[in-house]
Amino acid sequence: MKIKITLAAIAALGAACATEFFVSPTGDDNAAGTFAAPFATPARARDAVRAAWKAGAKGGFTVWLRGGVYPLRSAWTFGKEDSGASAAPIAYRAWKDETPVLSGGWTVPASAWRKADDPRIPAAARGKVWAADVKSLGFDALEPDAPCGFSMPNAKFRILSLYRNGRLLTLARHPDKGFLPITVVDATNRVFTAALDDFARWSPAVAPDLQALGYWKYLWADQTVPVSVDPVARTITIRLVDQWNFPKKDAPFYLQNALGALDAPGEWFLDRAKGVLFLRPPADEAPASATYELARAAHPLLSVRDAAHLRFEGIVFRTGRHHGVTMVGATDVAFEGCVVRDFGGTGFILYGANGCSFRGNVLHTFGHKAAEINGGDRRAFRSSGTRIVANDVSDTGHAMRTYSHGFAVGGYGLEIARNHMHDLPSSAFSVGGNEHLVASNLVENVVLESDDQGGVDMWGDPTFRGNRFIHNIWRNVGRGGDYVKCGQAGIRFDDAISGNYVYGNRFDNCSREKFGGVQIHAGRDNVIRNNLFVRCRYGVSFSEWPMAHWRAYFKRPSTQNYIKAVDAYGPAFLAKYPEFATTVDTPMNDTVEYNIFVGGESLLARKAAAAKVRGNVCLEKMPDDLTSVPGFDPLPPESAIGPGADPFLARARASDGR
Repeated sequence: MKIKITLAAIAALGAACATEFFVSPTGDDNAAGTFAAPFATPARARDAVRAAWKAGAKGGFTVWLRGGVYPLRSAWTFGKEDSGASAAPIAYRAWKDETPVLSGGWTVPASAWRKADDPRIPAAARGKVWAADVKSLGFDALEPDAPCGFSMPNAKFRILSLYRNGRLLTLARHPDKGFLPITVVDATNRVFTAALDDFARWSPAVAPDLQALGYWKYLWADQTVPVSVDPVARTITIRLVDQWNFPKKDAPFYLQNALGALDAPGEWFLDRAKGVLFLRPPADEAPASATYELARAAHPLLSVRDAAHLRFEGIVFRTGRHHGVTMVGATDVAFEGCVVRDFGGTGFILYGANGCSFRGNVLHTFGHKAAEINGGDRRAFRSSGTRIVANDVSDTGHAMRTYSHGFAVGGYGLEIARNHMHDLPSSAFSVGGNEHLVASNLVENVVLESDDQGGVDMWGDPTFRGNRFIHNIWRNVGRGGDYVKCGQAGIRFDDAISGNYVYGNRFDNCSREKFGGVQIHAGRDNVIRNNLFVRCRYGVSFSEWPMAHWRAYFKRPSTQNYIKAVDAYGPAFLAKYPEFATTVDTPMNDTVEYNIFVGGESLLARKAAAAKVRGNVCLEKMPDDLTSVPGFDPLPPESAIGPGADPFLARARASDGR
């Protein structure tokens, strides 16, 4: 139905409602938008605000979203014309203690489930698998998942997922946990074999959409790709050609997305050709006793472009095959007390942030990253003025395991403080750019799988300088195990990362294999000062390059591009970072001083020849009073680290209900 309303009527409505509009799932888009007669959709309220501004209404607006589920078949979009004013921002808020949920999911009707009878079902699961003909019921997201993984060009992150009562279930896989090692047959043609019990159940005739997730070449570069199995030759062939998926002997992988793999409780599979969903419910319960929801939306639920002076508060964005929320060119946009969860791509993306606030949100369960945020101007040394504060972030990387960071930040001058980052297969933070402050964050149980990684990951660009890591707690970083050969660290400065400052952190159980709590790979001018290392095998580890390799690195086209991007040899950059003028001549002159190391093998692993090491103390047991150690500044109490009782986060956690 096309809605017609005059601008004068809209302006009068805005004045009569004291600049407020209301939205409810039980409302009507032809209604007045009042508390008693609310709109039905968030988009209708946005249009009402837009028309009121155009008609000359004064002051800011608040759109109140009542509790309930708002199914979205297209993105809720905002452009420049939807901006507020600096003194009168436009706010979209949850009403009181109610929970509005914007959803891109599709609920399987409880009555649709029937016991499944299909010869492809493994013998161990027969009689325990249920099926629902979702295509006949209107579910239309039947195209194959897009391949994804490290360095894959144009990765779409169109990933289908199934949730039971809001909890992610496992796409049918073999083995059910862990990996199988590869035995290479012909790496050039991407053909390999492995110890499969029955090659026939993976053949193209019974598993036409078979995929494999593998760390094919390196233990820090996974890809999920289509594969085919030859049951006669007993081989597996990777069907997607890419420089990173040449299989390597003993590399770990697993198969997924085949009915023949559906043998464990909590696994599922969608036969896309027939449109039939197969499920073995957790605990082999009857599926009608729970709510099962498929991701449907292949678009963000909220999209903001070139808008300013907006507020989004207390709203839940959940369930989709792609990214959750995307913002590009945002000025003074606040996203606070919200929940973003259950998306096949990245949960929240903000490019070009200027004076924005991302505070007190809960983010979890993504195919890729939790959030990617950049802003400011590195070349002009203009700070973004954006704060990322007091958020709770967990459970990334269920489609792409490596580089599925909690927060990936870039640009110039962002503050990332008091967040709780936990239970992540990869890094808590990817940091690129300059003059970011990473302070008072609580980081626990991260880097749980991939090798050659850190709780902070910085890589490759020697112009990434001036970043400060202050008063964070890094606890239980890295898991080790058979597939970790290089190392895992709390903070990792990789391949020429230089000129950054690590002060007043506590590293507890953050050193695996060759890496210390802090790992420095060929960088220089990094300062590691006044940190406490507890239960770390090593405190600080170095990986030194020969001078010829260091100088050759600076001649590489990619490194030259990094330098040109910020005019690093120009007068402005050298005035701010004068040490860069001689950086090619003196690698690894880092400083490690006044740190305390308790209960490990040694403070240093593979000391770099040019490193300055002084004033450090190694102890067998933790002293009762750290201030008794000469030269060591006191650390803040643990209660001061992490979100604490942030009111926005308390609201978001209540809305999330986990």
